[in-house]
Amino acid sequence: MGDIVRSQCRLPRELNEWLIDRAKQEARSKNAQLIVELRTRRAELGDGVVCKECASDAPSASPTSRQEQVSERD
Repeated sequence: MGDIVRSQCRLPRELNEWLIDRAKQEARSKNAQLIVELRTRRAELGDGVVCKECASDAPSASPTSRQEQVSERD
């Protein structure tokens, strides 16, 4: 699984609740969802460098369900 760093962060309550809801929708743990969200944001910013060990954990190139919902409304 590569290098893993244990971290603790503080989140505003509403962001924590949103993250929990997203994790439930995607059938992931909150921690796994946080990783997906951060990697997605990093890719959006164009800094898509991913270590070889992390590549298997990276989200697929297909959009997330939320992105699909937004696209369908356009």
